[in-house]
Amino acid sequence: MSRRSDRARRGAETKRPRETEPPREATPPRGAGATWGLGLQLGFLVAVFAAVTVIAELAGAANLGVALGVGQIAFAIGVVFLLVRR
Repeated sequence: MSRRSDRARRGAETKRPRETEPPREATPPRGAGATWGLGLQLGFLVAVFAAVTVIAELAGAANLGVALGVGQIAFAIGVVFLLVRR
């Protein structure tokens, strides 16, 4: 026998058989919202910001700066919503 085949035979004897893992199943999507793309998420955030700013202005915010501040808070809540939902 050649040295190469002898080494291969010895190596095969000392190695343990590989443990096979069960195949991973694909996780099903958690509803229609799970497939939102980046463009749709950004559009959602812009819409939330704009809508809440307009609502705050119509509700009697002291000035536009206050309404925009309320819109920023709603934007941040929307970002957290998108992160948690994922």
